[in-house]
Amino acid sequence: MGINLGAFLCAFICGTLGEKVGWHWGFGSAAVGMILGLLLYVWGKPRFMREIGHPPEDRKVAANAASMFFLVFALVASGLFAAAYYAGLLSNLQNAVNDLAAKPALGWTIVGVLIAGIVAWLAWFLSINRPEDRGPVVSIFVFMFFNAFFWLAFEQAGSSINVFTEQKTDRMLGSFEVPATWFQSVNAGLIFMLAPLFAAIWTRLGKRNLNPTQPVKIALGLFFLGLGFLFMVWAGVIAKDDPALLASPGAQVAKAGMWLIFMTYFWHTVGELCLSPTGLSYVTKAAPVKFVSLLMGIWFVSSFVANLGGGLVAAQVEKIEKGELKLPWNFGGQADFFFLFVATSIGASIVIFVLSPLLRKLMRNPND
Repeated sequence: MGINLGAFLCAFICGTLGEKVGWHWGFGSAAVGMILGLLLYVWGKPRFMREIGHPPEDRKVAANAASMFFLVFALVASGLFAAAYYAGLLSNLQNAVNDLAAKPALGWTIVGVLIAGIVAWLAWFLSINRPEDRGPVVSIFVFMFFNAFFWLAFEQAGSSINVFTEQKTDRMLGSFEVPATWFQSVNAGLIFMLAPLFAAIWTRLGKRNLNPTQPVKIALGLFFLGLGFLFMVWAGVIAKDDPALLASPGAQVAKAGMWLIFMTYFWHTVGELCLSPTGLSYVTKAAPVKFVSLLMGIWFVSSFVANLGGGLVAAQVEKIEKGELKLPWNFGGQADFFFLFVATSIGASIVIFVLSPLLRKLMRNPND
């Protein structure tokens, strides 16, 4: 709740400054907010948390040394990244990615080697677990895969969906134009309101032995995600560019209504509440005790992969809109791009729902 309260408020400050004043001010205000949060923690920790989170007395020296090491490491890494950016090394990296895209055989070979390496590591990791722990660990990795699938589509909110909102959505309320960045607060605001409701629903269903299992919750999350993208397909059809209209001087190009964007975020939030909190909870319950932290970290790595993949997919919007990259369907405009997530999300939902009986056999507690 605390995280989403901050996420709800930030767009009204950072986003407004970025859009209306300048992006240096927007990003700068985020830095100010983080510093204020740190100062609040430093002030409040001894007053409200006291010894909570402190290492044992015999480990304090080592813990302080480790903390200082990571602080210095983070500062050095940040400086090196900035230096690499100004030296143009990141552009070279992008050029290398483009070269791989131009050489599909080499690109797929590298992908194949990476996948083989991951599979080999998974096999080794399973081998060092006790036999009774291997089924639950397999189920965690399966759920991680679908978790990445979910977030790859969900994180279009900060890229392709928000660009569409800025360029192709009628954001006028009377004489006031709603900043596009404000829509980034919709998800957080809805979570703030709906999370207690969902917690009550799961609790009540649990008391009646009707609580959906984890695979079913993931399937529901993916289904609602795909349902949300249907509204973006609708918006894309409304706002698609008509060449004949564009050729007319002074012509008004059609724009989608804000309510379609809101409904997209609404159903995406419902999907998130089905999948995200329950997924983290499942890892803590199902993972072998000595590997809980490791598997929790890998769970977040799946989110990293999803964010990276989501950005790469979002970069294809213009190619799909212009017809340079063909898809099996043709709605016109950006609707073709957004329908990709309808098909993949609902398709993945069906797959994990069909696999749910098998996954329940792997789980430590089939009723989780």
